[in-house]
Order: sequence, then C-alpha cells, then structure tokens
Amino acid sequence: MKLVQQLVCVILFVLLTSTLPRLQAQHNMDHLKQLTESAEEVMSVYPSPDGRYAAFNTAYESKPKTLTIIETKAPFRKIVREKVNGYYFISPDRAAVLTAGVLQIIDLKSGSVTEKKDVSRIEYMKKDGLLLVHSNSGQSNKMEIYDSNFKPVQQIESVIRWATGNNSVLVLTKDILNGENHVYELTDQGKSRVKLWSSKQEFYDAVESDSDLGGFVVTTKTSTGLRVYWVRRDAQAIELKDDGLQGFSNLKINPSSDGAAVYLRFQKVKPKENSVVDIWYGKEQNLRNYTTEQNTIREVLWYPESGKILDFDQNFTGYTAIGKNNLFLKMRIDKSMVDVHDDQFGFHKKEIYLWNSKTGKDVLLPFDDGHMNFDPLGKSLLIKTGEGWVKFDTGNLTSTNMGWGDGSSPYYTSNNRIIWTFKNEIWEQDLKSLKKKKLMTVEAEEIEMYKPQVIHSGVGVYRLSEYLEQDKNLILVGKNSKALTSSYVFLNKNQLKTVIPETSDRIQVFGADTDYRSFFWIEDNYNKAFTIRYKNDSKNAVAIYKSNSADSQLGLIKKVALKYRGANNEEIEASLYLPANFDPAKKYPVVLSVYEKQQRFMNKFLIPTFKNNRGINPRLLLESGYLVMFPDITYGDRGPGLSALLCIDNVLDELQKFSYADMSKVGMIGQSFGGYETNFIASHSNRFSAFVSGNSVSDIVHTSYALNYNFNSPDYWRYEEGQFRMKGSFVNQRQKYLDNNPIYAASNINAPMLLWAGTADTNVDPQESISIFNVLRKYRKPVVLLNYRNENHSLGKVPAQKDLSIRILEWFDYHLYEKKDVDWINKQMKDAF
Repeated sequence: MKLVQQLVCVILFVLLTSTLPRLQAQHNMDHLKQLTESAEEVMSVYPSPDGRYAAFNTAYESKPKTLTIIETKAPFRKIVREKVNGYYFISPDRAAVLTAGVLQIIDLKSGSVTEKKDVSRIEYMKKDGLLLVHSNSGQSNKMEIYDSNFKPVQQIESVIRWATGNNSVLVLTKDILNGENHVYELTDQGKSRVKLWSSKQEFYDAVESDSDLGGFVVTTKTSTGLRVYWVRRDAQAIELKDDGLQGFSNLKINPSSDGAAVYLRFQKVKPKENSVVDIWYGKEQNLRNYTTEQNTIREVLWYPESGKILDFDQNFTGYTAIGKNNLFLKMRIDKSMVDVHDDQFGFHKKEIYLWNSKTGKDVLLPFDDGHMNFDPLGKSLLIKTGEGWVKFDTGNLTSTNMGWGDGSSPYYTSNNRIIWTFKNEIWEQDLKSLKKKKLMTVEAEEIEMYKPQVIHSGVGVYRLSEYLEQDKNLILVGKNSKALTSSYVFLNKNQLKTVIPETSDRIQVFGADTDYRSFFWIEDNYNKAFTIRYKNDSKNAVAIYKSNSADSQLGLIKKVALKYRGANNEEIEASLYLPANFDPAKKYPVVLSVYEKQQRFMNKFLIPTFKNNRGINPRLLLESGYLVMFPDITYGDRGPGLSALLCIDNVLDELQKFSYADMSKVGMIGQSFGGYETNFIASHSNRFSAFVSGNSVSDIVHTSYALNYNFNSPDYWRYEEGQFRMKGSFVNQRQKYLDNNPIYAASNINAPMLLWAGTADTNVDPQESISIFNVLRKYRKPVVLLNYRNENHSLGKVPAQKDLSIRILEWFDYHLYEKKDVDWINKQMKDAF
C-alpha cells in the first residue's frame, strides 16, 4: 500500500510540473551588448598617505580603463582620467598621473593641474620623496627629478633607463656624440649625482650587488657574450675574468649571504639543432632538453677583491642566501627519478642542506613535509617535520622541538620572537627560552596574517621566509571554511579592533594608510557590484564608491543552495542562480558548469561580459532566461569520471524537486578538467539536452603517457597523484583507467555536443578534442568543433573570447530554447545524416 501511495505522488508531481508554462527564448543580443558595455570592474584601490583620498582603476568592456581619485569625506568629488600609464600620490594632497604621454600634477584640494608633455615614464621614490620623470626622444630622453612639491631637483640628459635598488638609484645614460655610456648614482636626496662607470660598450644592466660587499654590478654586451664589472662607490671597477663565461647572454644577480662575494647566475640558450633525426634517450631526466632550446646555467660566487670564482656544485639546485653569515640553502637533485616532475604531487623526502660558502661544509637539515620558514637574519630555521615544527640553530647546528604541530603557522619578528597562528589563536614564543604566551583569540574558525613580508627560496614553494617587519600593527584575516565567510581585524599593541565584521562578501583588495588609521577595501558578491569601503578609527565603514549603478538588476538575482551527497557519501553543495525576473510559476532550462569544488568562488559579482576566456558567463545566461548551477564534485576510489557522474546524478535528483527547473532542458559546460568531466558524463548520462566541452581530455589512457608540452614532461604524474586522483599508473590501476576513460563510451553520446580548442594549447593537446569529435562524427552524432587559431588552454585574445561566448549562448538557445534560426548550427543540425 505504501508503494502504491508513493507511485501516485510521483505521477501527480509529474502531471503538475509538466503543466507549468515554459519560457520562450529571451536571448536578446542588443540587450546583452548594452548590458556589457555599461558594466564596470573595479580593479584596485590605493589610499593617499593620510587616507584622505583613494585612487582606483576601473575596466570596461570596450572603453579604455579609467583612474578615479576620490575624496573619502566627500566622495562626490572625483577626478577621472583615461589611458593612465602610471600614477602616484607624491604628497598627501598631490597626485602625479601619466596619461597618453602627458604628466599631470594634480592639486587635490584645489583641483588645479600642471602639465608636462612628451613624458614616457614616471616613478615615485617614496623613501626619498622624489618623482623621477623620463621624457621621450623628442625631449632628448632627459630625466627630471622633482621633490614631493613638484619642485625641480636636478636634470640628467640622454637617459636610457634607471634602476631602483634597496639603497640606491642608478641612472644609465648614452652620450650620442662620443658614443660613451655612463652609470650615475643619485646622491644627496636626488640633488646630486656621482659618475660610477663609463665605457663605449653597450649596456646590459647595472644593479646593486645585493651583498654586504656593497657596490654595483655593471654588465655590458659584446660579440662574445657579457662582460661583468664590480664597481665601488668611489668609481673603481674590477672586471670578472673567466674564459668559461664566454657565450653567456643572460645574467641575474641573486642575494648573497657571503659578505665578500657576489652571487651571479649566468644563462645561455643553445638553439635546437636542425638535424635529420632527434635522438631521445630513456635515461634523460628532463625531456625539455629534447623539446625546446637548451638552457645552460652557471652559478658562481665571485669575490672581486681577490679574483676568486667559486662554482656552485651542480649536483644541487635552488641555492638561496640565508642571512649574512655565508649560509645558503641548497637541495640535492634526486637522480633516482625517471622524470624531473615525478615528485610534483605527493610527499617526497627532499635532501635540503645548509651550506657554508666560507668553510665549504654541508649540513643535512631534518627532513620536512615541504614547509620551512627561515629567519631573514639567518640565525635559525623553522622546519615542519613529521613530529611537528623544530627550530634549527644555524650557529650550533642543533635542532629543538618548538611544541607546535599541524594547523600552526610561524612568522619571524624583529625582536627574537615568533608569532604563531593556531586555529583562531595568536601566540608569541621566545626563540631562546621557547616560552609561549597566548596573546588572544579571534572569533573565527582559523586565522592567518594578511600579507606578511616574504622571501622566496629555490628549494620549494613552501620553503620560504615569512616575517613581520613590525609586530605592533598587524592585519589578521579570520576565515570560516564551512560558512565561506571572512573577517578582517587590526591588532595594535595587543588590542584587537574589528575592521570588517564576518561577511560572505568577497574582499578583493585591502589596504591602509601609512599610520593604519584609515582602511580601504573592495567588496562584492554575486548580487552586489564592486563597492569601495572606507573606515577610520572612529567611524563605521562607509561606501565611497558603488559601481555599476546603471545595472537595474543589481540585488535581484537570487541564489539557492542545494545539498546532496558526494563521491564519499559526504554532504556537498551546489549554487543555483535564479534570474532577476524569476517567476516560480514558470519552467526554466538549466545550465550546469562543472569543475571540482566551486562554492568558494560563488561570492563573486556576476559581471556581464563577452570577454570570457572559457566562454561561459553566468550573468549572460541568467539574462537570457536560464537557471545557472555550479555544483561541487568530490572524488572517491572509483576514479574521477565515475565520481563526477555520481555527484552530478545526485545534484540533478535534488534539482528535479524544484518545479521551476525544466529537467527536459538541461545543459552542461566544462573546460579543461571540467571538460574531461563533461566528456565523461556526456558518454554515460541521458539526462542532458546539450553539452559544451572546451580544451578537454577525451582519452586518459593516451594522455597519461603523452608528452605535455606545457611542462615538457609526460603527463602521468598529473594522473597518478595529481588532479585526476587515479592513485596509481595505468599498469597497476588498469581497470580504473578504462572505467574512467570518456572516449571508450563516446559513441553513446546522443545529446548535441559543442567542442572547442585552442590550436596552440600546450597543456591539453587539441587532438583530444579532435579525437572525440571523430568518434561522434563516425557514429553520426550531432557535434561541432571550434578550433581557435593560435589560442592556448584558455582564450587570451578578445575577438576569440567574444566569438566563443556568443556561440555558447547560441548553442544553448538552439537546443534548450528551440531557437533554430542560427545558421552555423543549422549547417550541422539540419538534414544531418
């Protein structure tokens, strides 16, 4: 009896929902073009030194980008400029703006403008309060230096370029009359200059030595390669003498912890030989040596005063200076690997050494899990081992457990302390005594420092130095991963002040004035356009600019959360967007966009644009009368394709409970890995009416062993341990590869499929799209392939972006709205087969 009642309910539900009116196609290209042309995207916000003004950049669909300077207490006062090449606040009430070759000095109080024409570049030296202005060739390439009041300080003729370092400004000039090149250093706060070096040789570069040795490294180009000079401040020069450096065409100066030496990294490129045959050897670790030009690298420590040259051991890589005590990190090259990318994913023990350039001794550091934080002064390293964080003392070469494990993050400070974040707590720890002190708890699930100072290393992405220049004024970000919310707090003298309360809005840009009295940020959400907010010590945050005021649909778009089961029977979520004019009494076609977990991106403003590098734009689909859904996909032991199919089946089961979703008109779109998922689902599901798949894998058995020209290596590491999560190779997971391979079931695809590819894609071979196209074509299935010439994995050129965006709209209109007056689709669909 219970079963009969359930069947009756199902029949009544079907009869009821099938009687709901279906929408007619609302696709109106004129309306969409007008909408995109009026849309604006706020890109950045930059406060004046005292926070009285804020400058921000805005991008548009077709119009040039604009710079707007706004007064925070009177936001109706605006200064707007187009085609800006550079801008700076050179004083609290004065801005320098370069636009179309004209430098404007704007008095922000009075609005008066002083102009200077024929300007090619500007740069403001905040430390010295100097504005550097470079004129173009019509003004003899002169460089003019002004103070923060735009009063002239000095002028230099025939400037090629300048280089700003940590402690100097070097100006490179060329005397056309006698053919001599000169290097000057600005002195006396820009009022004077000292000639450091002169030569008729062509310049390559001139930079600081980045060593306690001081001085500068000047490099020139000759027919036999580079010539390198170390130049002291008294203009005495010493040339690097080494015949082995002939032919090198590139030089980079890296920081040196050896106070008597300069760290030089030379590089030269050997063109690929144009021979009858290329021979590839199986023992070669790096296939880049066969696929591209060969790079030869030579790294040395050069001791100019003694003439000594110390070559780095080529059995190691990633040399990184640590502090100022002759110490360098280096990593042993693992020659046991078949390919250099074999350790790209997963945990692999790395031999990291601390090398002393003075004594030549190496010390093997404790094995880590890929995370390390080194003291910028070089006194210690914090290494995350299997037993937690340990401190390695670089002086006595001993290790001490710090008493911190997973979930904790350390930051060095300037006063021999470590600041730790652990979940939602802030702690400090003395580096000598190791005593800990809890400073406070923040109302959040977890916290992190906002933009600490960072020094990267060559031994791993997460082996770096993160430190706080001053630990009295700190910005902390609180995060709640389940609710997908964040908050921003200001820590001043152990007092916590909330700047941004917990919010589901996306906070794109966050900044403060010089004294941390005024804060600025950009916030947006799916139904909230980009808004700039300002907050000072005493007031609540106020909106000083709200974008997209011409958009009449702002705030009317709704989002519905659907809960369903993932591949591991866990609860996951999808976001279903409803159009602004949504009517629950009607039925709407639905478009699903797939790609792993996506909910963390669902708080972005749905800006309407045709400049989409993957073709999909949810706002344009909503305006055209679709429901748009972004489901999460998780992955289990059965493999990525079957996991995606299970998740999508489960979310569709939830979707069909909504009477306004037309389950007979459901489309799917995916690109890259999302395209792979689309290909697989299309070959295993009959619940869709149309598909769009871009730059996607169709044959995982082939591609796992094929060469990926983006990485110049075979792709199996991405399949075994990376994004495809196969947990093994084709040899030991053969059936899983077969079961998750789209092309083996592609002949089962019945819904129309639009494929697209960039012909220059080096990440996914365009032949993958052609292969599935050929299967569908052979078995007389409706398919169209768009090949975008000279485009890569994502479309980078605006004409291609617009073309694809429009064709995707037309494809879904044709198949989900039965709008059949599209010529390029009719060429396939009418009278086919």
